[in-house]
Amino acid sequence: MCPTVLLDERIEKCEKILTENTESLIFAALADAYRKKGDLAKAFHVCNRGLKLHLDYGPGHLVMTKINVERGMYSEAEKELSSAIQLDGQTRATELLMAQILIKKGETKEAKKILEKLKSTDPENQTIKDLLQAIKQQKDSGKPAHDALAVQEHWHIERVVDLKDAVGYLKSIPGVMGAMVAEKDGIVLESKLNPKFSQELIGAISARITQCVKDGISDIGFGKYEQIMVETSGLVLWVTRFEHQALVLCCSPDANLGALKVRVGELLEHLSRNLE
Repeated sequence: MCPTVLLDERIEKCEKILTENTESLIFAALADAYRKKGDLAKAFHVCNRGLKLHLDYGPGHLVMTKINVERGMYSEAEKELSSAIQLDGQTRATELLMAQILIKKGETKEAKKILEKLKSTDPENQTIKDLLQAIKQQKDSGKPAHDALAVQEHWHIERVVDLKDAVGYLKSIPGVMGAMVAEKDGIVLESKLNPKFSQELIGAISARITQCVKDGISDIGFGKYEQIMVETSGLVLWVTRFEHQALVLCCSPDANLGALKVRVGELLEHLSRNLE
């Protein structure tokens, strides 16, 4: 049986338990299953909701640590890991996680100390070897191990409460040169753009492109559009449908669009919950 099928079965079982008992500690296992499946938005939502009910549940904080590492939220991951250690004590697993976080943050000296200590009692551990090799490669290349999509520390998805916050959050991500929310006619509701962009022009272009796509797919019965991406030599224009508006991003050509898509998905799910 393939890992995806096993994860789906685990998710189904955990969801059933959590539906029958909304205060069950199974939330941590469910969130971790979603994380392993790659659905970080769902994993974060499930774990965040569970921790609000069980703030003193160490395994929940440990799962949230792993989720935040994969989201590129390294300082948040470190805070969650500290909470897990305070509740359940320090273990080899928590030390290994701390080393991973420190490497991501570029604090390789501290990470190496932890890894060398762990290696002294477990010299054949492949994960430890891989992390020490990553530190060496980082030192040789002279490049920090920071995630290219690490968000500025003052912005986190869970702090976004409205559309104004949303465009501020998105604009803070490296590679995003501008963000806006526009009506279907191109009228801009909220925006945060680089000075070289005209919000009226970007709004009008986005509306025209969207209308052309909508007209085209309606004729062939493909349903409603979800996302439209236009790539040029100097800009990536990305339009995502949200409620009755459109979320428009202006990205640099070298932006990590795969990782950015994960963050946009998390943000829209978060906003949908807040606006319910």
